[in-house]
Amino acid sequence: MTNPDPMSPTEREQLGALRLQLMALLRRLRRESDSGDLPLSKLMLLAALLRLGGTASPTELGTAEGLRSSNVAALLRELEKEGMVRREADAGDRRRLHVVITDAGAEAVLANRSRREAWMAEAVEACLSAEERAQLIAVGTLLQRLAEYQAPSGG
Repeated sequence: MTNPDPMSPTEREQLGALRLQLMALLRRLRRESDSGDLPLSKLMLLAALLRLGGTASPTELGTAEGLRSSNVAALLRELEKEGMVRREADAGDRRRLHVVITDAGAEAVLANRSRREAWMAEAVEACLSAEERAQLIAVGTLLQRLAEYQAPSGG
């Protein structure tokens, strides 16, 4: 399926500017995240575990976060020592392990999320008009569609 409305060179330049703006916002959100006790890499793995329903295999976690199995294993060892996750044998196949987020792990993710959302709410209220806030919320749906885009294969 081809796009009936091709992008102009000016729009491409504007998209480049938008990418830089989004990256600046992501860096700021990371800085807000850094004020917590856990490094971002651990928080991301814990958040992925929450998104996956609180339990997942190490392979599923690596796939969800785009991490190599060795990196996932190292992070999980540290998170297990810190009481943020525990490993359990699969009920159907005792050789397989599942990682389960603990209450402490879930609380760490939720506290971090709350801190970043509080900063964002404060910034939005301070910087944007009511109309701009509504526009920003509407843009969220478009950003989600872009984040979920998969290029067609074989074409």
